[in-house]
Amino acid sequence: MKGLIIVLAVFSASIEPIIIKVGYNSFKNINPFEIIVVKNLVSFIIFFIITFFNYFITKSFKFLRMRDILDISKVSFLLLFTTSMSIISLKFIPAIIMLTIYSITPLFVGLTNSLIKKSESVSLKFFLGFILAFIGVSLTIGVYDLLFNLNWKMNFLGVFFAFLGVLSSTIYRTTLDYLTHKYTPFVVSNYIFLINGLIILLFIFPFVFKNLKLGSVLVGFYGGISGSIANIAFLYALSILGSTNVSLLNMLNQPTVILLSAFILKEKLTVYQIIGIFLTILGITIAKNKK
Repeated sequence: MKGLIIVLAVFSASIEPIIIKVGYNSFKNINPFEIIVVKNLVSFIIFFIITFFNYFITKSFKFLRMRDILDISKVSFLLLFTTSMSIISLKFIPAIIMLTIYSITPLFVGLTNSLIKKSESVSLKFFLGFILAFIGVSLTIGVYDLLFNLNWKMNFLGVFFAFLGVLSSTIYRTTLDYLTHKYTPFVVSNYIFLINGLIILLFIFPFVFKNLKLGSVLVGFYGGISGSIANIAFLYALSILGSTNVSLLNMLNQPTVILLSAFILKEKLTVYQIIGIFLTILGITIAKNKK
């Protein structure tokens, strides 16, 4: 069961940015803020229904104290900011570049955990493994070929927003280590999406609902579903592995998508992709902690 949850976390985390980028390419003039609103409202509705069922049917909903809710509110804002930065960055840069930038998150998570003296320490082995995995991810998705064709003046905003997302994701993941040991991952996820949904519903939705476009609604709808599944799976995986290890495993997202395309869609793997997949797996194996 634990292995299945970890696999689900790897798969689901790679789907959302692909959905959003397909939306940008398929519909003209999509407003990223509209996607953010719809995505979070869809997640809110999903978890509101679950909460209603747990409270009235199974009687298993856990009411937390206000102090605990405030603790979760901090990470809920960090998640809202992180996902918003990825959605906005995809407006300006290709998904490949955004995913590559986000793949450096394990380095920041490992360093942060080491600095605040958690059980997950950063060693030379971690750095070596991370570098191998990062090179592997870059080779797998062909980022080096794309770098030479980018107009970096035009794409600066996208890169800037992506790095802001990496920083907030780092704080989010390291904070979750504490929360997922204090509460179950599902309880944390439940409150996170209810809090974010209320923030969006009360303070942002009134300003954008009149101008919502069909493209934004469709992209936000599918993004909300995939994001909800990804977050629950991620939190369970984090409670099992710790924030550093689960962040390293997220680097498997891109090689996994490439391998699935090769087996299911019969797409041919290049030599660089095969080398990249090998380096990614080797690097993660070397870098991972004992936890």
